[in-house]
Amino acid sequence: MSASTPTEPSPSPERPSGIIRLRSHPGTVLFGAGVLLVVALTLTARLGLRTSFSELLPSDDPGVVALQKTSKRIGDLSLLLVGIHSPDPEANIRYAELLTAKLRALPRDVAALATYNVRDVRDFFEANKWLYVAEPDLESIRDRLRKEINQRKNPLFVDLGGDEDESLDSMQKRIAGGSDKLGDRFPDGLFATADKSYVWVATLPPGGLFVEHAGDSLWTAVNRLVAENPPRAFHPQMTVQLGGPVATAIASRQAIERDILGVTVTCVVIVAASIALYFRRLRSLPLIGAPAVLGTLMAFAVADLAFGYLTSSTAFLGSIIVGNGINYAIVLLSRYEEDRVRGMASPAAMDAAIRDTWRATGVASLSASAAYASLMVTSFRGFYQFGVMASAGALMCWCATYTVLPAMVAILDERTRKGGKGSRPARPPFRLDALSRVSSRHFRPLVLGLGTLTVVATFGGRHFLQDPFEYDFRKLNAKIESTDEAKQFGQKVDQIFGRWPSPTIIVADSVSGVEAIRSTIRKQDRERSRSDPLHREVIGQITTVWDLLPGTPEVQARKLKILAQIRKLVADPALEAASPDERAKLAKVDPSPGLHALGPADLPPIARRPFTEVDGSVGKVVLVYPIEHGISVWSGKDLLQMASVLQELDLPDGSILETSGSAVVFGAMIRSVLRDGPIATGASLLAVLLIVMLTIRPARAGGLALATLLLGVVWMVGAAGWAGVRVTFLNFIALPITFGIGAEYALNVVSRYRQDGDITRAINSTGAAVALCSWTTIVGYGSLLAARNQALRGFGLMAILGEISCLGAALMALPAVVLWWAARGKA
Repeated sequence: MSASTPTEPSPSPERPSGIIRLRSHPGTVLFGAGVLLVVALTLTARLGLRTSFSELLPSDDPGVVALQKTSKRIGDLSLLLVGIHSPDPEANIRYAELLTAKLRALPRDVAALATYNVRDVRDFFEANKWLYVAEPDLESIRDRLRKEINQRKNPLFVDLGGDEDESLDSMQKRIAGGSDKLGDRFPDGLFATADKSYVWVATLPPGGLFVEHAGDSLWTAVNRLVAENPPRAFHPQMTVQLGGPVATAIASRQAIERDILGVTVTCVVIVAASIALYFRRLRSLPLIGAPAVLGTLMAFAVADLAFGYLTSSTAFLGSIIVGNGINYAIVLLSRYEEDRVRGMASPAAMDAAIRDTWRATGVASLSASAAYASLMVTSFRGFYQFGVMASAGALMCWCATYTVLPAMVAILDERTRKGGKGSRPARPPFRLDALSRVSSRHFRPLVLGLGTLTVVATFGGRHFLQDPFEYDFRKLNAKIESTDEAKQFGQKVDQIFGRWPSPTIIVADSVSGVEAIRSTIRKQDRERSRSDPLHREVIGQITTVWDLLPGTPEVQARKLKILAQIRKLVADPALEAASPDERAKLAKVDPSPGLHALGPADLPPIARRPFTEVDGSVGKVVLVYPIEHGISVWSGKDLLQMASVLQELDLPDGSILETSGSAVVFGAMIRSVLRDGPIATGASLLAVLLIVMLTIRPARAGGLALATLLLGVVWMVGAAGWAGVRVTFLNFIALPITFGIGAEYALNVVSRYRQDGDITRAINSTGAAVALCSWTTIVGYGSLLAARNQALRGFGLMAILGEISCLGAALMALPAVVLWWAARGKA
């Protein structure tokens, strides 16, 4: 059964004379393509990979701007932990000593700090333990000594303060407790477990916060040192494992690099096998692959010229551009092969194929390019770069298809003809006979069923009208494979070092301003808690350099005054008559005369480092942590609560300090998605509408293609809604992209329908090519499913869902509706 267009037959598209003239000079075309290929390869080879999350962030958000300013002032706080394990504690310590000495001998631009213990910190606290005694306790000790002296000078003096021995013991406990800042976490001051079967060396890379590849040279140096100093030489069972944030970041980047290669190879193999099965001719592989590869490499060359690097969001674009870029070659070669099977000569068949397909594929290329370009309106740098590369790739793949492919065909067919072999294919490309028969015989049930599906999908889309954002960061995190040994090391690290979350880092303008920042945060947190349903405060520990010191200069001055009084009292002659036991106890209550006010520069290096800026200044850094219980750093809603406290601090002097950190950055992401998502979607839809309506004639044909596209989008959104898909900072771009790529399928089917006047024939022939186009694009998006980053996987799944929905609308809904309309007209 066939269906004619409801209007008079449309004329054949105008002859693309420029493209056809190029076909008559195949050698020149291929030489030019070769030059472009060499240039593109050279530029692509220069591209680096940056996996830092900060590369994806919206560049103009106040929180991100503050983050960039902070990153320029603060050194890297990410540790590289070298774990040493064996049953021999002494061997573990000896190896830790050796490795620490080797690391300290490295240049400062490789290792900024290395240690396996905190003994220098303990010694520092011990030498200054009197200054760490709380001011009320010092006053109590002073008053107790005065009572002791008065009692000995005046026999009638009555001490109402309790037992004397208890008081002296209490003094010693106060003194010891004031300097015990490390507690029992590190036995003997070592970074080790209690039995010392695990010992760690902690080392810090140089560079600022969030500097890409900051720990690479340190990572390489540690691996080299371990190889040069085999652990088994110290103990046969000794093993060494690298861990900590630096190791995790490097493992993530290496996993992405492996994924890029593996996924690209897999994608190419699957696509090549699909093309070979469809065309049933091996020569179809280079004919279709060459234009797509050239266009993809040119897109990466554009990236090198525009940005100079790839991010985790653009690293997989190679397989995506190839998967989508070969669509134009599939349609062109498929039409050429059809005409050759019918007996048309090679030059005439290529001319006809170009003439019949260039407009539909060109509009599809423009639509896809415009859809990708819509991402450039977002404030996310990662998506902007994604849009630039993919937009350029779509256009370049189309240009390469209509220049390189005809030239290759001309040369191959000419050589075949001169060799005396026929170049006509024995069989036409794969056809969708079964689907076309179903459409022609059962179009009424199809219309009813697909109409019902559309209604159901519309109700499913209501899910996105509520609050569909994914607030659980654990579902967006990267999954890194780990061995059992690495997991065991990780568990021991958590036991000894704890799992305290990364702090929000705030930098004051002066050392004297840190206390004002602390008090402001406390004040704003209390004010926020009044509107919290649980009336909870979300800010826990706030640490400044003065928390590691005995107090601010003012507090230390008061303590030193009291200590001078204690020292004078201890030297009072009245205490000489005390018993030997009492004198021994009193000897411990004798502050050193060398005590003086301590400043940030007096702290040991490992204690000073978190408060040290890149320029070497110390003391202006404030570290803010969430409360230990009742809040999760993986919960976006909890982070938003923290962001409401920390993003803008109204300081007592009237100034406003904008801060950053994970909570503030997450808030920036939410704002960007809510703002940029609708803008990008609207821009993509408007661009596709304009392109199709201005280039496709008659307008009814363009309207039919757009209606098919919109139907596919409704199905996509509805299916995602019923599946409970949550919007993330990555998958929200799947919708604007689908507008551009999904339009291609309807455009090609409608274009063939206009030419033949038979929708069944259009599905049977062009529909098969369209199905292959969609499949190769799905394979390209499927590459994201191999990514370690779960957010990237989510984007890949949404894009694949859009592909399936738009393909179904083009190959099932479009013919069913056209046939139903035609039958209705006949009736």
